[in-house]
Amino acid sequence: MSKQICTEVVDDHNEALDFYYRLIARKKIPFSELCLVHFDSHPDLATPESILVQNFVNRRELLENITISDWILPAVYQQHFTTVVWIKPPWATQIHVGCHEIELGGDDNGLLKTSSTLPYYLSDLSYDKDLQHKRKFTLHVIEMSHLKDGGKNDIHKQLEDILLGKQWCLDFDMDFYSTQNPFLSLLGSQFEFIDEIFKFRDFGDLQTNLDHRKTQLSCLKYLCSRDNRDRNNGTLSENELKFLESLKTKYPNLQESISQAKLHAKDDEFINDLFYIGQQTELPHHVSTETEIDILLSRTEKLLSCLKTQPEAISLARSEYDEYSAQDTLDSVHCKLVCMLKRLYTVESTLECPKLSS
Repeated sequence: MSKQICTEVVDDHNEALDFYYRLIARKKIPFSELCLVHFDSHPDLATPESILVQNFVNRRELLENITISDWILPAVYQQHFTTVVWIKPPWATQIHVGCHEIELGGDDNGLLKTSSTLPYYLSDLSYDKDLQHKRKFTLHVIEMSHLKDGGKNDIHKQLEDILLGKQWCLDFDMDFYSTQNPFLSLLGSQFEFIDEIFKFRDFGDLQTNLDHRKTQLSCLKYLCSRDNRDRNNGTLSENELKFLESLKTKYPNLQESISQAKLHAKDDEFINDLFYIGQQTELPHHVSTETEIDILLSRTEKLLSCLKTQPEAISLARSEYDEYSAQDTLDSVHCKLVCMLKRLYTVESTLECPKLSS
């Protein structure tokens, strides 16, 4: 009889890290050298901004200072996970398909940064070439198609080769199967404008990209955080002032549009910071049909059933309250995913379908 696999369902995806830490403490899974197989419409591979690298060892402090977008890398830096496989749907374009060898380390302020020049890291200024106490990990990005005739690439062999000789954990965000960008409806008619002014631009040169992005975000943070009358421009550098003037030239109604977007942002119960919201506009948005969901679930099951080994643990995130999962199909996806896992593995009895409203 196969072993019973520890499982847990959370809502916010960062809560999965606490699940894995509890399993490590109870010696249910290995302390290090694990591979994380991560089904999600989002990488969740950002660097935390609210905790120093040296404090990662303080479990309580770490869990209080991570978010849904940055919960994986602290565990990677501590070498619990040394390989990450992000299995993504086609609408998730944050990191391109392939194998990426990435270095992590502390910057001069003690915050976690990376030497990776992927746009995903350049856009949020997580790049630093002078890292301290470096550690490497391997990121594999694999795409799974949602189309009936789109499953021709052999991701089964690819994943089998990656997992050869490794112990691994299986992680799902239910928004993998159908996802929404909650800020699309929040910003309404202002969404395209905010998306345009916050968009990361690649000029083909690393230093130019970094300098432009720093200036761009500094100006936008300034615009989003105050009334921005001309007399306040003394807080900006010369380069930032030039950038601000170029924005005003390109968008004559800049101030009015920012003010309107700020009013929309205030309608959000949890996040009313337009500067934060502006950096989320490029998140994927694809509300799947039932057919697309079923195709992805079928391909997921086929992929996992072909593997020669089983996961050490399984985590599932609903992403209901942050509204990244499409709400109308979430309970259905949850139930189908649970049924699939029960067909594949011997899982804990606590893994159940949600109670569907009649």
